[in-house]
Amino acid sequence: MKSFILFLFYKFYKFLKYSEVYLLRKKFFLNSQSKIHSSFKLGADNVLDIHSKAVFNIAENVMINQNNFITVKKEAKLSIGKETYITRATISCLEEIAIGENCILGEGLKIFDHNHNYTKEPFSVSKTEFNTAPIKIGNNVWTGANCIILKGVTIGDNVIIGAGCTIYKDIPANSIVVNKQDLLSIW
Repeated sequence: MKSFILFLFYKFYKFLKYSEVYLLRKKFFLNSQSKIHSSFKLGADNVLDIHSKAVFNIAENVMINQNNFITVKKEAKLSIGKETYITRATISCLEEIAIGENCILGEGLKIFDHNHNYTKEPFSVSKTEFNTAPIKIGNNVWTGANCIILKGVTIGDNVIIGAGCTIYKDIPANSIVVNKQDLLSIW
């Protein structure tokens, strides 16, 4: 049923500025810049909060398994490359997050392309603005459980990130990153 709905959506999509799509009885409004491949699979109990003026691109054979929380705010862009698997993750996009092909993003992963601007006086958490910077995750990246990827980071191709790592700086291609008592080691 999902494939049929997406087929109808793509058949008439080019004629619409904003489109209403039903996927597993959930309603999505996507603009003409967004693309979701018909082979996309969405598991149970996910929250997808996609602004109608955001760009949300999902390539073929992407699996967003269960219990994910994905937010893409107004004028932000989230792209997920083909054959990527995501489970029990939080992805919060205010500017741009690009996830490559053939990635496995482990349970409990958190990706934030922003943080609070806490330099303005008087400081109030509920009224702060955000600092943003894009995140790029290369192809063939595997993250262990409970990793955090912060704003402005580029992760190269063929990278393994061990469980519990907080990624706050760029990781070169063909690297393994492990967390040793809060010290970040790159091989």
